[in-house]
Amino acid sequence: MAKSIDPEWTIENDRQSVTVGINHRLGLVHQQGLDATLIRLGKEHSRLFWQQRGVPFIPQGPTPLISGDVYWSEEENCWYYKTKPPVPMRFNDPKIIGIAAEGVSKPEKHKKKSI
Repeated sequence: MAKSIDPEWTIENDRQSVTVGINHRLGLVHQQGLDATLIRLGKEHSRLFWQQRGVPFIPQGPTPLISGDVYWSEEENCWYYKTKPPVPMRFNDPKIIGIAAEGVSKPEKHKKKSI
């Protein structure tokens, strides 16, 4: 059974550290047996995310960073959050207030047949 969101977790916790909020959401996605596919941040949390990394604006491409937890993909033309595997990020998402993480079902592993 999937665990529900911690009732003690609030948007105020996310404002203190957007990174901790993202990791919390990714943990909930994994608890549900899903692979994370997208991290979505609303306007306020997009600004806070970059501010907490010493960047006073939301970069639209590569920029020197203090923190190494995100990287720019020239191929995909987007920012990725460094997890295993990396998860793309969407900033200033008009449909989100705060932080959201999306996921899909993990592919089934095929068991090897023994002879």
